[in-house]
Amino acid sequence: MRIAIIDDEKGILLSLSIFLEMEGHVPITFSSPYEALEKIPYKNLDLIILDMRMPEMNGEQVAQILKKDPKTKNIPLILFSAHETLPEVAARVGAEGILEKPFKFSKLEALIHNFQKNKYA
Repeated sequence: MRIAIIDDEKGILLSLSIFLEMEGHVPITFSSPYEALEKIPYKNLDLIILDMRMPEMNGEQVAQILKKDPKTKNIPLILFSAHETLPEVAARVGAEGILEKPFKFSKLEALIHNFQKNKYA
């Protein structure tokens, strides 16, 4: 699967990229939400993993834009954060999954597997 990761923390981008590559996926990373919004519509993605707390624009704003754009609205979206309102935000923006920080890679793997299974069902 081609999976975009949007997070301003370089360490998280790197660790998620390494994990996804090891699992056979193609990670595409963005440290800027503005860059992500500009490029994601042209990347032919299967999934987007989006951090909720970023300095330039918060994840809820990014998710709303992605879900309104006809080119990206059908790409499954996983929100991740340590914020306790994550489930409410996910419901509000129409995200298909959540991942609470700190997260276990096994939980992420299970989420990705479910999306992969549904895509090819």
